[in-house]
Amino acid sequence: MVLMIICVCNRINCSSVRAAVDAGARSPQAVQAHHGCKFNCGKCSCSIGEIISQEMDRKAPSPALMAAE
Repeated sequence: MVLMIICVCNRINCSSVRAAVDAGARSPQAVQAHHGCKFNCGKCSCSIGEIISQEMDRKAPSPALMAAE
């Protein structure tokens, strides 16, 4: 697995963002707080938000299928 650095300022990679989401982070600020840091330049905010969305979509339960009558 290739780890991509998402936040250069705080040395947070994509795996670390996913770990924060697993722990309950639902915003870029919450991901930073999970790792005990805060934004410096803020350029990673959009990338962190995209990973959060991808993880939330991946974890969303599939809609129940019902038989047609």
